[in-house]
Amino acid sequence: MAYTPPFIDDAGLHIPTFNEIKTYLLDEARGIFGEDIYLENDGQDYQYLILSADRIHDVFQAVQLIYNNRGPSTAIKGALNALVKLNGISRKRATHSIAIVTLTGDPNTTIINGIIADVNSHNWDLTTPITIPTEGAIEVEATCQEAGAILAPPGTINRIVNSTIGWFTVSNTEAATAGQTVEEWEALRARQTISTARPSLTVLEGLIGGIAEILDVTRYRLYENDTNVPSYSGSPNFGRPLPGHSICAVVEGGIDEVIAREIYLRKTPGCYTYGDVEVDIPSGDVYGMQLITTIRFFRPIYYDIWTTLYIRRLHGFTTETEQNIITNAVDYLNSLSIGDNLTMSALWGAALAAMESLTRPSFSITSVTAGLEEDSQVAADIVVPFNCVTRGDASRVKVEFVN
Repeated sequence: MAYTPPFIDDAGLHIPTFNEIKTYLLDEARGIFGEDIYLENDGQDYQYLILSADRIHDVFQAVQLIYNNRGPSTAIKGALNALVKLNGISRKRATHSIAIVTLTGDPNTTIINGIIADVNSHNWDLTTPITIPTEGAIEVEATCQEAGAILAPPGTINRIVNSTIGWFTVSNTEAATAGQTVEEWEALRARQTISTARPSLTVLEGLIGGIAEILDVTRYRLYENDTNVPSYSGSPNFGRPLPGHSICAVVEGGIDEVIAREIYLRKTPGCYTYGDVEVDIPSGDVYGMQLITTIRFFRPIYYDIWTTLYIRRLHGFTTETEQNIITNAVDYLNSLSIGDNLTMSALWGAALAAMESLTRPSFSITSVTAGLEEDSQVAADIVVPFNCVTRGDASRVKVEFVN
């Protein structure tokens, strides 16, 4: 295409390409010095014009970047960080996984700066100092040294890194609470869109926006019953009636008190909050009376899914293909929202995504089963209650080869 100066229309800013700039400069040089000017690749004039075109293109790209950085939908990195602050939010930083572990040892043994490890060689820091009581065992909190969603199923944190005389064993009976990686840019854009609901006309939208921006909150689901009688809130999986004139929040991550205060600040007067986590929020001194409001919400219950994919290997199947199938299945299980059902068709689709070419398949799926126990898997969708969410782990995903 011929060179066209930069312009803005309804589609945005348009800039010329490098080749268009190069062709324009070469044509202009021939018009000035004549058609007999030497402009082959090894010519000095050609090299100079190419350098000029490259620098002009750099300037145009900088202008394009500045133009795109005016709004959150196209801004990147530092510009996006600055723009979302106008909505009162910021990019969520990476956090660390937390686990409750049991230490055993001789009574009165003191552990200073203890470090333990899991089966995947991730180190975890213990609170310090720790003194083992007369019972010979104590439960303490351990923080993973590496930030991000480090998973530690029960029994996997079992190694002492820096031994202390009198300290015998370490173990975790419950799965660790996973941290999170630094927020992805697309996730921040999506949250910025939600955050604009905070000053909205509907209270529920404002509450969703407020909960979404709480640090460490990763997933959430809100239900509302605006009738006078108990209702299932339009959810076939609710499992129990939602009280009349109430809201129900199911929140993953975040601190109980912070979540409760956000709900308290955004719910309407007289609206009942439904849940099994209760936090008392001081309402302030009103006419000489110190009031307390109890805010309730749910924490999600995890459905640890076992799944088996029965695969017939075809030409081109490798161990990497097998690992990609497992990874895709785990990613799907961990991507579902709270209250979303597990569908077998989506699980099939996640596994098929590991195939490089659908016209030349490297494997064939004969069947897929899933269940809450390894021995109770079936080839059917799994209904997930309103306050539950599926959770996947590579140790619970198996690939079985068939002929």
